[in-house]
Amino acid sequence: MIKNQKRFIFSLVLITLLTLSLGISTNVSASTHDLTIMGTTDMHQNLMPYDYMADEEVEDFGFAKTYTLIEKVRNNNENTLLLSNGDIISGSLISTVETQVDPLEEGETQRIVEIYNEVGYEAVTVGNHELQDYKMSFFEKAREGADFPWIAANIKMADNQEKDYVPPYTIINKEIDGKELKVGVIGFTPPQTMRWGSSHLKGNVVMEDIVDSAMNYMPELKEKTDIIVALAHTGISDKGINSYDARENAAYYLAQINGIDAMILGHHHQELPGGYKDIVGIDSEKGTIHGVPAVMPKSWGSALGVIDMELTYNNGNWDVNSASSRLEMVDKNVKAHDKIVELAKGIHEKTISYVRQPIGTAERDITSYVSRVMDSSVTQIINDAQLWWAKNEFKEGEYSDLPILSAAAPFQAGREDPEYFTEVWEGDITIGDVTDIYIYANQIRVMKLNGKQVIEWLERSAENFNQIDPDASGTQELLNSEFSAYNYDVIEGIEYEIDVTKPKGERIVNATYQGEALSEDQEFLVVTNDYRAGGGGNFPPCVEEDPVYAPSGDTNRAQIIDYIKNKETVNPEPTNNWNIKAVDIEGTVTFRSHPEAKEYMEKYNFENVEYLKTDDNGMGVYEIKLGN
Repeated sequence: MIKNQKRFIFSLVLITLLTLSLGISTNVSASTHDLTIMGTTDMHQNLMPYDYMADEEVEDFGFAKTYTLIEKVRNNNENTLLLSNGDIISGSLISTVETQVDPLEEGETQRIVEIYNEVGYEAVTVGNHELQDYKMSFFEKAREGADFPWIAANIKMADNQEKDYVPPYTIINKEIDGKELKVGVIGFTPPQTMRWGSSHLKGNVVMEDIVDSAMNYMPELKEKTDIIVALAHTGISDKGINSYDARENAAYYLAQINGIDAMILGHHHQELPGGYKDIVGIDSEKGTIHGVPAVMPKSWGSALGVIDMELTYNNGNWDVNSASSRLEMVDKNVKAHDKIVELAKGIHEKTISYVRQPIGTAERDITSYVSRVMDSSVTQIINDAQLWWAKNEFKEGEYSDLPILSAAAPFQAGREDPEYFTEVWEGDITIGDVTDIYIYANQIRVMKLNGKQVIEWLERSAENFNQIDPDASGTQELLNSEFSAYNYDVIEGIEYEIDVTKPKGERIVNATYQGEALSEDQEFLVVTNDYRAGGGGNFPPCVEEDPVYAPSGDTNRAQIIDYIKNKETVNPEPTNNWNIKAVDIEGTVTFRSHPEAKEYMEKYNFENVEYLKTDDNGMGVYEIKLGN
């Protein structure tokens, strides 16, 4: 009996020791490791902390400063990944220098690509501006000169739609504390790029839906990798997965696809964490979309997106324990990195020399201070130039008998930032000033539309305004904060009023052409740009129609320059062909603009606007009187 008890006890001890041994062995094989993913987006060739439009140094953007933040993160964690979300090779006047002033020769590549090679970017998404602004050969130079992979899962060859234009994804093998981690990075581009750059993309490539492409590739990517990063040149919209807005800005629905561990976003030029506070499913403070950590680091190198991940390694398998998102902001305390300053010196000096070229004289200030609430000098000079060009272009031929209208938007009109306004003062005008007026390298397009379609265009534009309750006694904000200024088109050549007391779709009233009520079936030529003609901003008639004039490389900005050179002296006094309809309001209606706009309004006798205060964001608050 005693002998059996001893055997039992001995066996129990052995089992216990074996169990403990196995447990210890299992715990030893499990370990935690840190990985930091860094992302930039929409750099648009802003290598230096310099505003070429204003011809002055700045404190809050420029890759030379962003790289200082990149180095700081690298110094704090040896396990890092550096990615770019595209829109890097065009957007500032550097691209004008590289395409027109001193064009790249055979075998040369864009300076920003060379710099990205130097600092060690590991993957870059193809942004919409990579393909839409210039001929595809310009992007091919960037592709050939890159040491990093350009990726996009939803761009296919037109002649073989089973064939990818660029690799859909890349797999980056990282050694994390002596252990191999396979990081899958998959890229996406807004499919609307096909329409925005139709003149040189059609027949060469096609673009698929972002979410559909992600679902197609995720199974194979999950099999090949340990974690997956979506490097998506797309913004955020919850307007419905099949809506135009959400197909362009697909991140909200992309985050719901199983397998994506982190997202770097762009295109919107907004910030996350920090923005998108009112969308269900987004934690603005934590920077998550449906629980997936994400960053959107604004634009122009004004911020560095950082996702810190804690990973568990266990017997050859990796799992994400936790992740947090943050933005490292560029400001006056961040020094421009000497390495980037030296690498960018040549192209920087060429660009400054170019922008300082005088082309004419302005007899009045050209600003966007009031461009979202009344006719303004900035949209006036764009429309004047476009009409001047079009009347010469169409004086003969098939469309010579059609009346010509012109559509223009104020590109820089606040964006909750008092520095984000067009400011060209009376006196000499330089090429840099024109870039301040028209910041994008858009190409001219001309649409043939009827009166009904023109009204539909204006109704979409009028979503710029909130609906005002005339009986409300309090203060109401006139401008829709979710509506982008670059989508607020005003159309020159007709007269119309906007009734802001009406709901969306019913606001355009008293529309006339040459004193007669606008006919629904009357046909017009409307001068615009490739973004709008390609459906950008979800303008109904532009989505439905193809342009009658779509030159390759003929930019709106170049025509403004030609117009000023031709006239020598310009005076873009607003024609006031449109206005907000006079209505009696019980309370107060306000809008926000530059705080110094009050001096401009006094200079030009704005009797219906009164400065009230400057808000906590540094924006001036103005009352606008809508009554008779």
